[in-house]
Amino acid sequence: MAQTSSLLYSLRIGLRYFFSRRRDRFLSLVSWISLLGMAVGITSLIVVMSVMNGFEAELRGRVLSLVPHGFVDGPERRLDDWQSLAAQLRKQAGIVGVSPYVGTAAMLMRGDRLRGIELLGIDPQAETAVSAIHDQLVAGRYLENPDFEILLGDILARHLQVTVGDNVTAVLPMVTVTPLGIYPREKVLQVVGLFSAGADIDGNTAFVHLRDGQRLLRLGNAVNGLRVEFDDLFAAPQRLAALSGQMPDGTQTRSWAETQGSLFQAVKMEKKMIRLLLFFIVVIAAFNIISILTMAVSQRRTAVAVLRTMGATPGMVIGIFLCYGLMTALLGISLGGLLGVPLAMNVSEIIGWLESFAGIKVFNPDVYFISAIPSEFRWVDFTGIVIAAFVLSLLATLYPAWQSARIQPAEALRYE
Repeated sequence: MAQTSSLLYSLRIGLRYFFSRRRDRFLSLVSWISLLGMAVGITSLIVVMSVMNGFEAELRGRVLSLVPHGFVDGPERRLDDWQSLAAQLRKQAGIVGVSPYVGTAAMLMRGDRLRGIELLGIDPQAETAVSAIHDQLVAGRYLENPDFEILLGDILARHLQVTVGDNVTAVLPMVTVTPLGIYPREKVLQVVGLFSAGADIDGNTAFVHLRDGQRLLRLGNAVNGLRVEFDDLFAAPQRLAALSGQMPDGTQTRSWAETQGSLFQAVKMEKKMIRLLLFFIVVIAAFNIISILTMAVSQRRTAVAVLRTMGATPGMVIGIFLCYGLMTALLGISLGGLLGVPLAMNVSEIIGWLESFAGIKVFNPDVYFISAIPSEFRWVDFTGIVIAAFVLSLLATLYPAWQSARIQPAEALRYE
């Protein structure tokens, strides 16, 4: 009961000190600057982290829409009995799709234009279970028959200046020996469709029918490996590692984290650095709290001494100034949250309105893969930001509050 009354006493006096600053205009100004600094820091962190989450989700959705979650490659990239292995994998828990593939580096030519690419041979029917290439078509049609047809990314097609119905020449890293000499292996392919995932894959990847790929690489009925899709994207690396022990000798497994992991690691590193840089705004606001409390303690030495002579304990005095300092932090955090959450949830619409009002585009769709700023608000990030700001503010109030408890009443009142 005594502890409760002491807490209420400290809270009441602390709130009274905080809201009665008519005579301390400079202190009040510094307090409001600190409060606004805290609010700006919290708002910036919430909005920027949501935008970074949106970019990460956009990148993951675009890239992994055409890249399977994992690969199972045969010994020396040759898998002869792939049908039985595919049937075995389809029975594994968590696997939702398996598709054979062949692949090689190649060069596409059209007149005097050429481009190095990754040429992939896929089974059109089985591929629908492991990637969404059939949903990403922007022109033409999907692969149907092994008639040496090819699907190109829209960026690759623009570079080669081709469209649906045109022919391109594929040059493979293999040679054909003839009585007239050694020539690189070439094949004319007809463009039957263009796809767009909105990522780098649009400019460096092309797809042909599996049978065409096998003929181009002279694999017979063999394939390079299998493309595997799991029901959980993030569990793919662990599940592939667990499956590797059940695979035939020499078989190797790769997950999307190995093939595309560096890209997502770079995004995560950027998020960490931006979070750290913006958090310095909150740190500066916390240092302002130290200044505010130090000045408040100095200006209220007499009042503290009077409270001590009236029976206030050092703990009560610490509680008073803790309440005084934390009010600035709590108001700043609350204001930052009230501004940051709606902004983070609606940043795309707000930027779109500003673009239409000003007649400009933040992201030119002819240059960038995206035309709008994506945002994905996460309550986990919001909670972490608020807790970190509150803890930092609490630590900032401890030293000035402890200093207030060391004021000696006799010394403070000597010249009053």
